[in-house]
Amino acid sequence: STAGRVRRVAALPASDDYYYTAAASPDGSALFVADHENHKIRRVEVATGAVTTVAGSGAEGSADGVGDAAQFSHPATVAVSPDGSTLLVRTGATTLRQVCVAAPPPPPSFAPIVVPPSTLVADLKKTRGDASLPHGPVTFIVGKEEQRIEHVSKNNLCA
Repeated sequence: STAGRVRRVAALPASDDYYYTAAASPDGSALFVADHENHKIRRVEVATGAVTTVAGSGAEGSADGVGDAAQFSHPATVAVSPDGSTLLVRTGATTLRQVCVAAPPPPPSFAPIVVPPSTLVADLKKTRGDASLPHGPVTFIVGKEEQRIEHVSKNNLCA
């Protein structure tokens, strides 16, 4: 049984002044680590222990950018979105930074709805001469107040 088993996953740069905070990816395959003293966000592959830098140049700052073009000032806490595509990083006491780890999944695609051509006119033509239909004037009741339009001939409807 693996219950209670402890094992070393990876070695991160030593820091005497601060501890690391980490958050697991939704599938558990990776840990995202706020490397406080080195001003970086790291990814640790649980299966192999490989450590890569997701974001942060290593220089203290607050520049936005991609990968090592971004700068952090002592990242302290990291959280992972439910789908694993985004990290939320707290730096200092009041600053939150967003780090995109992967492109979000595309929105669902929907097949176009194909509406066949209307057959109303053809259907009405088929009713001409149908003995089961009423003969003479037809009464339509229209509107909320039941206004009546009377004396419309069946021949006019099916012409």
